[in-house]
Amino acid sequence: MFASHTDVIGLSDPALHGNGPIGESHDDDYVYMLTCAEAAAESLDADRQILPPGLEDAEPSLFTAMVVSAVDRTMLNGHDAVRLMQTEARLSSHYEAAKLATMVEVARSPTGDIDSGVKRDVEAIEYAADEIAAALTLTRRAAHTQLDLALSLKDRLADVWSKFSSGLVDVAKIRVLDDQLGHLPAETVATVTAQILEGAPEMTTGQLRARLARLVMKADPQGEAVQYQAGIEDRKIVIYANPDHTANIHASNLEPGRVTAAMTRINQQAQGLRNSDETRTLDQLRADVFLDLLEGNHPSRAKTAGGGVHLHVDLTTLSELSDAPGELAGYGPVIADIARKTAAAQAKTTWDYTVTDNGAVVTNGTTRYRPSAATKRSVSANYPTCVHPGCRMPVHNCDIDHRHPWVEGGPTHHNNLEPLCRHHHMLKHHSAWRLQRQPNGDHKWTSPLGHSYTTQQRAPPH
Repeated sequence: MFASHTDVIGLSDPALHGNGPIGESHDDDYVYMLTCAEAAAESLDADRQILPPGLEDAEPSLFTAMVVSAVDRTMLNGHDAVRLMQTEARLSSHYEAAKLATMVEVARSPTGDIDSGVKRDVEAIEYAADEIAAALTLTRRAAHTQLDLALSLKDRLADVWSKFSSGLVDVAKIRVLDDQLGHLPAETVATVTAQILEGAPEMTTGQLRARLARLVMKADPQGEAVQYQAGIEDRKIVIYANPDHTANIHASNLEPGRVTAAMTRINQQAQGLRNSDETRTLDQLRADVFLDLLEGNHPSRAKTAGGGVHLHVDLTTLSELSDAPGELAGYGPVIADIARKTAAAQAKTTWDYTVTDNGAVVTNGTTRYRPSAATKRSVSANYPTCVHPGCRMPVHNCDIDHRHPWVEGGPTHHNNLEPLCRHHHMLKHHSAWRLQRQPNGDHKWTSPLGHSYTTQQRAPPH
């Protein structure tokens, strides 16, 4: 049984992992690890294998790779199957980083043959991507995309590369980092990576993209404003066909404030069409409303106001005393100029406000004559999104759930309330997931397979 052999396996021995990439161990270490891996594969319990403690947190190494290869995943319980999946994901990222590193070596190798010496050029050789495409049976575009990423990581994003090589961030997150940082000057890259990399392994790609956008906007507001104006100049709409003979309409490079307002209006119209006789799903209703509005039809039975937005922005930004970014709920961070323009467009609507001091909520309220429930405002101020790990559903689209059920005497008080999107609300009440609010306001979720995941009380600071 794996767990019973941790003293034999030597998982805590730093000589076996953490000092270098897979394949750099000495021959004696290799033989020793092979013996340990084979011993680990022998289950003391014929019906079950148990993984070594901490395997999922170990640095990628020959040892971790050999333990994984020795596991019979069909003999793991669900809890250990999750741990094996985490270990395999980290190894996979390590190997993907190694492959891209080798691409750089291939791209900088001058013309030669099997007997050529080891030589490298400073820059990538012209048509290097064609060699990569042929060797890996990739399309030319796919080869260029992977090579461009590899060169960017090696030449400009060394700290990002280190996280990738250690398996702590996967290729999807690496692409987000490269997309957001690849066009920036070196000093801005250094500033942003110093603030983002430590927490990157715990973020989803959506959370990472939003956090990166905030940091980049703060680090280089003028540069991002120039980028935005260049993007707006490229706005367009295109249509194209699908293999099933349906069609897509794609609008790109639009103003975020107008997009979120339009989407709010579409949602309102779609919700207004829902009744007991309606057979269309909400997604289908949104699509039909979208086309109806473009064609000049107004199908909704409900009276709806014009599309509104939920904007989070500092007063100093609105008053042009700073260029701190704002955030459009359901969209993400926006540069200060967009936040100011969006706010100006909402001048005649009502506003909810929150006053904070170093991130702590001091007070909140509304500009409406009839204020909304103070408890709901307090919940919204402290928890801007659904509190399930990785979920970014804005609070105004969430259910406000009673932590201790109301029917069992739970009070309707902000200390007993939290926002959950409809999916995670159903998951909490109709599955084996369990939720506990921590003393500091964090939310600890325990999965049906016995793993715990914690979401912080508040969103990261702007």
